[in-house]
Amino acid sequence: MKGLKALLKVRGTYIGISAAILFQLIFFAVWLTAYMGVQDRTDQLSVSIVDEDGTGEVATALQQGLPFQVKVHSQLDEALEEMNKRETEMVIQIPSHFMTTLQEGKQPFIYYWINQASPIFSKSIMEQATNQVTNELNANVFAKQTAAGAAVITQQLQQLPLDQPTAQGIAAEVQSLLSALETEPVKKNIKKPNEDSEFSANLVPLMVIISSFVGAMVMIMQIHEASSFLRTAHSKWSLFLGRQLINVTVAFLLPLLTIGLMHLFSVEMKEPLYLVYLFQSVMFLTFLLFAQVFVYLFGNYGMAFNILALSLQLVTSGVLISRDLLSSGYRTLSALLPATYGADGYYSIIFGGADGMLLQNMTSLAWIASVALIIAAGAVVARKEPYFVKAIRQNGMVEN
Repeated sequence: MKGLKALLKVRGTYIGISAAILFQLIFFAVWLTAYMGVQDRTDQLSVSIVDEDGTGEVATALQQGLPFQVKVHSQLDEALEEMNKRETEMVIQIPSHFMTTLQEGKQPFIYYWINQASPIFSKSIMEQATNQVTNELNANVFAKQTAAGAAVITQQLQQLPLDQPTAQGIAAEVQSLLSALETEPVKKNIKKPNEDSEFSANLVPLMVIISSFVGAMVMIMQIHEASSFLRTAHSKWSLFLGRQLINVTVAFLLPLLTIGLMHLFSVEMKEPLYLVYLFQSVMFLTFLLFAQVFVYLFGNYGMAFNILALSLQLVTSGVLISRDLLSSGYRTLSALLPATYGADGYYSIIFGGADGMLLQNMTSLAWIASVALIIAAGAVVARKEPYFVKAIRQNGMVEN
């Protein structure tokens, strides 16, 4: 009981209990509000149509029937490049002579290109869409073929010198034969660019984001505690500089472990090793600088803001569901958070993508890191050292 009483007199005990409560409150509040109505916002996803057939008949029908944002391209390479930049989720290719092949009674293919460097949920929606589109296309084509065939034969029979009952019987027989024709005149062919054979690869971006930010958050809190004990011995600027040197050192050492673990577990990387190392370093440094802002502004209570930041980044980064499925407020917020660019960068590392995307994400992270460092420095400027700290230092009781 004495131990319990002692613990209840320490502020850290209540901070720990508060953290457990905050995790529950924040995660429920953020995740349930962010993902509420996601299934009703699938019309925010984008697909491209490439009409190589030239007739426009199928492309127009798809534009009107697809429940997504539809872009039309004349060149397949252009549409695939846009998809590799993760601006669209899927490309639907209508090959040349599509309608001619149908009219000849043959079975043409319609091609679906689904980007695998996307959240699992989005890929699943696109694969379901291919079934729906192909089925509807087949139903429409088959209905038109049978109706047109029946009309032609009926017209020809009416011109023959047959009595009405015989003509009607022949027409019914022809209608029956037409109904027995191929019900799926159009075949689908799904292509999966940027695919990785291992399902576990889909989890790497999420795993890296969680481990990196939680690690940064805990590290910052512990270093903050350590610097609190040293403030009577060193000036605030000396401690600030020391903390930033530790951040930079750890940020450029940790990627060696990250890359080593990916090699150990046979995670294939599509980007050069030096770029992966540099990207992970910049990303982790950004996480450290971002997390320390709240600690500099609010002290130990900054942990609550970091818990909120963790939850927000997980739901808006695009590792669980596409950012296009989020409400407008969360989509706007995602552009301001480092995990968005960290996740996008790791999709390029694991699955591949358009050239230069990793460097673009690195640049965005560097901007966030710079702003975070400036804010932290501003907090140091604004913070006044307690009188007793200055007195101890001025009296030379402890070396500065």
